[in-house]
Amino acid sequence: MRQRLIERMSWDEVADALTSKRLVIVPVGAFAKEHGRHLPMNTDALTAAVLSAAAADRLDAIVAPVVGFGFYPAFTRYAGSQSLSEDTFAALLGDILRGLADQGAKRLLLVNTGVSTRRVVDQAAFGIGRDTGARIVAVHTALIDVDIEWSQRQGGHADERETSLMLAIAADVVGMDRAEDAETDPSEAGKFPLSPWPDPQAHYSPSGVTGNPVLATAEKGRAYMEALVAEIVATGRRLA
Repeated sequence: MRQRLIERMSWDEVADALTSKRLVIVPVGAFAKEHGRHLPMNTDALTAAVLSAAAADRLDAIVAPVVGFGFYPAFTRYAGSQSLSEDTFAALLGDILRGLADQGAKRLLLVNTGVSTRRVVDQAAFGIGRDTGARIVAVHTALIDVDIEWSQRQGGHADERETSLMLAIAADVVGMDRAEDAETDPSEAGKFPLSPWPDPQAHYSPSGVTGNPVLATAEKGRAYMEALVAEIVATGRRLA
């Protein structure tokens, strides 16, 4: 199998891939964003990398390094969580995409695991594509419909879905003994920012979770992963 990760390829191998017009997948996911007490802070980055690599195998694509710093303002009250300004994130992502296009990438697929990053990702895909002539499309994993019956009444962050996915792709970093049921009144669903201390302007979540990760299983995670990868692959094939 050919090497697919740009960070592990030599420059001439990357040049050959770009010359042959292979699809370039660009994962976008936070390196440092709280995901409760039971998941690591690089959950989004790890998810983006694993989904992108799985899709690349089916698409004969190459995968750029994860864009791990982005616009994540809803989580910065939790220690270690990092967020760029929206403008800085836009400049960072734009430079990365423009650089790949200038080096010969003709087709780029962004795999975005964030929510607050959607607007910038879509704007970058459109703007850099227009300016360079490259075909650039984004897939937002949070928007992909899946035919899975989740048990939690409501979720949102580090919940049954995310935890199930992590049990499927990296069970060794999941601390299920620290998972907490954090389902709240429906009026709180989707309220951001999150806060580890009471604040009338925020969703108070001592653990940083919204939803119920206790209900997560690896079996659900594998089904969820397959659905996500299938959608990413379908989008990539439309770029052919």
